[in-house]
Amino acid sequence: MKTHLNTLFVTLEGAYLRRDGAAVEVRHNHESKLRVPLHNLDGIVCFGWDCATSAALMAACAEANVSLSFHTPHGKFIAAAQGFVSGNVLLRRAQYRHADDPTSSAAIARNLVAAQNSQLPHRPHARHA
Repeated sequence: MKTHLNTLFVTLEGAYLRRDGAAVEVRHNHESKLRVPLHNLDGIVCFGWDCATSAALMAACAEANVSLSFHTPHGKFIAAAQGFVSGNVLLRRAQYRHADDPTSSAAIARNLVAAQNSQLPHRPHARHA
């Protein structure tokens, strides 16, 4: 089955988003304007100073890995909420071990400097002071 993940854009000032079972309900002036199943969404984007969400919806979005972001009416980013992010603990521990080891850190630093130097433009007539 092919899944199409969509983004819900809310531009209605004074909108209140809440969880209604397994769906997102957009309410305005105490009446329901829209219901969208949460499993069909990849993200929810709210535009406006007066857009609010319930804590239950935020928790449901975190569980379903649906991003939730807030923007000014003109689109400037304000804040975002992202669900659980899993990390590889063994990879992180290995990275810390390498960072604490002077020999390993020096090898990584040498590679970074070499990569940066390879990106510099070649200037054959440059004078060295």
